[in-house]
Amino acid sequence: MPPSPPAPSLARRRCTGLGVPALVLLGAGLFALLTTAFAHDTFHDCHYFGPSLRMHITAWASLACGLAAPVRYVALRVRAARHGRPAASAAASAVALAFLLLGLLPLLFEAVAVWSLYAPDPSGGHDCSGLSGPLARAAPYAAG
Repeated sequence: MPPSPPAPSLARRRCTGLGVPALVLLGAGLFALLTTAFAHDTFHDCHYFGPSLRMHITAWASLACGLAAPVRYVALRVRAARHGRPAASAAASAVALAFLLLGLLPLLFEAVAVWSLYAPDPSGGHDCSGLSGPLARAAPYAAG
């Protein structure tokens, strides 16, 4: 049996353990960017153009970060177990697990954001949704 590789330093283990919170925060940040800065890309002058390319890229990137966080956490745990180190006792592992659990709600929102990219036109094919279109076409009431 070949000798096991030397154990990485404590600083290296902390750095790799903080990759999970970084992925969760990056995914949540991309989702926030999608819902704030890019939210008005679909309608211009009351015409529906559909989601823009930057909306697609941001939504898919946020979902990829949200899905990569649990995969990275499991990979870190498996690697620690393979090298005989207690993974659950490290503070970085506890922080990563806390961020992973808190990241489940943003992951749900990120999945809904990707689904909404492919949803049909919310106005139902009419350019202006709501009452502004029918009210603009209605005849004005006669005064008096």
